[in-house]
Amino acid sequence: MKTKFFLLLLLGFGVNMVFAQGENDNWYFGNNAALNFSSSIPVAVNNSNMEALEGCGTASDASGKLLFYMNGQRIWNRQHQVMPNGTLITQQNNSAQQLAIVKNPANDNQYYVFTTGENAGSSFYISYSIVDMTLGSIGTNGLPLGDVLPGAKDIAVLDNVGNHFDSEAVTIIPNSTDQSFWVLIPNGTKLYSYKLSNQGFANGAPIVSNLNFPVTFGNYKYFSVRQSPRLNNGIYSHYICISFWADSLNPYPSPDYYVNKVYSFNSSTGQLTNDFSLQINGLRAYVPEFNKDASVLFLGYENIHAVDLVNSTSSNVLHTEIYTETNAPLHTGMTLQRNKYGEVYVSKSFSSFLGKVINPDVYGPNMNVDFNAVHLGNGQTQYGLPQLLPMKESFEGSPCIENLVLTTEPNMSHYYEIGKKITTKDRYILGPKHDITMQSGGSINLLPGTSMEMGSRYHAFIAPCRKPEMIQRSGQAQHEPKVMLLELDKKERMEQKTNVELFPNPATDILSIKTSVKIDEAEIFDISGKKVNVTLNRNTMDVRSLPSGSYMIRIKTETGVITKQFIKK
Repeated sequence: MKTKFFLLLLLGFGVNMVFAQGENDNWYFGNNAALNFSSSIPVAVNNSNMEALEGCGTASDASGKLLFYMNGQRIWNRQHQVMPNGTLITQQNNSAQQLAIVKNPANDNQYYVFTTGENAGSSFYISYSIVDMTLGSIGTNGLPLGDVLPGAKDIAVLDNVGNHFDSEAVTIIPNSTDQSFWVLIPNGTKLYSYKLSNQGFANGAPIVSNLNFPVTFGNYKYFSVRQSPRLNNGIYSHYICISFWADSLNPYPSPDYYVNKVYSFNSSTGQLTNDFSLQINGLRAYVPEFNKDASVLFLGYENIHAVDLVNSTSSNVLHTEIYTETNAPLHTGMTLQRNKYGEVYVSKSFSSFLGKVINPDVYGPNMNVDFNAVHLGNGQTQYGLPQLLPMKESFEGSPCIENLVLTTEPNMSHYYEIGKKITTKDRYILGPKHDITMQSGGSINLLPGTSMEMGSRYHAFIAPCRKPEMIQRSGQAQHEPKVMLLELDKKERMEQKTNVELFPNPATDILSIKTSVKIDEAEIFDISGKKVNVTLNRNTMDVRSLPSGSYMIRIKTETGVITKQFIKK
């Protein structure tokens, strides 16, 4: 009989709160438009100095503080000044559709930014630069404002034979077997997957997959690529969708117009697989987006369509038009983007509002679009929204790797499960807002250089690695994989078990807690982690004395402790 040993370390006096990763808290886009997503209700921010016709991107730190934002031509720091070395010389227009930002796996202070040029001639080509947040002048908070690393600006991305090439399409997928990334770029008849790891960017050495797309991508052809959330079905890890909108050399409407194709992608190998393929013809769509569990694909340009990925087959693509634009001129369009919470937002060009897909996770007649979902203050939309910064792949819920070495902690709140050994060393630091749990089947070694500050929360115990739950997706064809593996994190499991709801949210005076189990204790904390003086009265709390803002409530019941967020109006 095996004996399990449990080690529990509680450090400091921090509360047991869950802080979402803040790297995607801020969106800067369009004509001086910006939103903050640190709470469940986005808030307009009126400090942007950027005009972005299409491709744009934003980077924030783990606590949600803005670092920089960019279009295809310039990079602005958090004080809304163009970085000294932040003018990108190779991109001569602002009409490239996509760009992508990702943190350097080898250096948490650096970010790779991949920019594209409009597919309108050989003078434009896809390239990358590196933003280093230790450079630049000192900002108002005493930290550097960041700058483009000298010698790492406008570096041409090379294909497998050493040539640079043009493409308006780029997206990034985390590698499922280590903490690296795949930078995906379609061009010609191929998909080029470049590995970005702690060894650097594999420029000129991509993994190449055949697209078998009905159009050969190149100059004067306009297309995009988008990745789904992780699937974990044991065969492939993600879907990607390539949407081809137009060939400007052919008369309108050319038969080459309007092709969307969904592929299966294996993030362990960086290659497309033959397990899933769905071609969707005739829907005028320039930008695709998946919902949070990749059961639905949204396609939009002037109209917006939803495609049922669970039940569609090559011979029977199930789709419905959830929005029809009746007064669109030829060049009026939309783009779609999923946010950190899995909500799907819609940018209708030259609007003071950002739209939102209603009921994006249940395919059917209740899906629609609210184009007045978020007022943008002084900002205005154009044709683009920022792709999310990809996060390093979570080891929780995956088939456990044997060993893990951590020199930094990329997550504010995380649960690690490792088969044999976890080691921390060098400058592994947990700050006052970290909430980290480590589970290992063998040992956990905290080597010199590991430190934990007052207020941090750390748990460690020895137990065998679990396997993901197996969830059946209904309606799949017999030849398709019948099982998709999904792993719900600890917080989601607890919320499902206790079924706690807060209402109204946002709250003005009285916040009510609805649950089927007995509430033993409830405490409210502001966004900095400081406890506020509000007491529980049965299942309600009087919050009228609280200043307006975002708060966390920690609820202890007979089944455990969960943390939820609410807004005080």
